Amino acid sequence: MVITNHNAEVVAGFAVPAKKFCSIVDSASDIERTEFVAQVYRILPKLIDVAIEMPDVERPDTRQQRSPLDVRHHEWERRYNALKEKFGDWNVYRQVFDPTKDSEAISGSLADDIADIYRDLKKGLELKETYPRQPEAAIWQWRFGFYSHWGKHAMDALLAIHSRLQK
Repeated sequence: MVITNHNAEVVAGFAVPAKKFCSIVDSASDIERTEFVAQVYRILPKLIDVAIEMPDVERPDTRQQRSPLDVRHHEWERRYNALKEKFGDWNVYRQVFDPTKDSEAISGSLADDIADIYRDLKKGLELKETYPRQPEAAIWQWRFGFYSHWGKHAMDALLAIHSRLQK
């Protein structure tokens, strides 16, 4: 395991783009679609870059680390629906689920991607605030989520947005 001082720096460093991403999503209703998509497009590579550099830490005791402010399903659904409306006809895109195994295209959703990334980043931000002396809780949450969930959403969204903006 990496030293806690270093872990506090890692958390502070990752929190910057995580908060920026959440702020962009929170203000989606006030931003024109193309500008919103462009802002998401600029922040996603930063999140991916910092997530890849995150140290592998031991899983904290989840009974003590559970975030009381965890994004609830109804909040996620409200955000998803607002994003779906924001993206409009840009929401659905085609992709191959696993390019190393699959050949059949499936549909993806930018609203689902962005809402899921938001939820996963918020969990870590809430752990950072709730347990400031245990930075490993936020690191573990963000890193685990990156490799198991939100990282794929970020990559898929980035590719879909790239394709939309190049037209």
